[in-house]
Amino acid sequence: MQENTTQEYEKAVKYIYDLMQNGSLQVGSKLPAERIIAQELGIGRNSTREAISILSGMGLVDRVQGSGNYISKNAGQSIRQTIIMMLALGSISKKDICEFRRTMEKSVCSLLIEKNVPKDRMDNLNKLLIKMQDLKGKRLSDTDREFHNELIILTENNLLIIIMEAITEVYREWIDYVIKRADNDVREELVECHKEIYMNIMQKECDETFRAIDRHYDIIEEMLE
Repeated sequence: MQENTTQEYEKAVKYIYDLMQNGSLQVGSKLPAERIIAQELGIGRNSTREAISILSGMGLVDRVQGSGNYISKNAGQSIRQTIIMMLALGSISKKDICEFRRTMEKSVCSLLIEKNVPKDRMDNLNKLLIKMQDLKGKRLSDTDREFHNELIILTENNLLIIIMEAITEVYREWIDYVIKRADNDVREELVECHKEIYMNIMQKECDETFRAIDRHYDIIEEMLE
């Protein structure tokens, strides 16, 4: 009996995935009613409900009472929740996340250099650098976040954006902690790292960009120890 139920809800999960893959369902789209899915697949409504519940738990479907079920507009949230759970279970460590974040930021900057992003599209990064000069505490932390988010957005790679935004949400608390504790010398050095990242991307100096990224994350990780 259990085997049949399992097979049925898996059919419903695959059916919804297929609709997403072929473009019938997109971000924000309303799913067909449970009754319609059940009839289409020849399965019980309980199995359809179970499939939607699983997809909701994964963060892929939003359940709106009185309205229906929708493809989530924030798929990155499910990645973030998974990372937090893995941290709590000890499957991954802070060190793993820091290493991943550092490596991915290098990939982001390398892609920007490769794509030869026009100078006018990089202007917002420069504005954020100017803004950073005299900031500290939460305002500096918020501007730091804007800077790194802007780098990611400039790649125009949706997968990178989703993954990096999810990692940033987990990593952010640690950055806030470091910046709050940072003295003037450390703050100045962090701002200088951002300047070097920006300037070296503009000059297409990949190795120098990586060095600036390494220095930035070395400072963060040293203060987290």
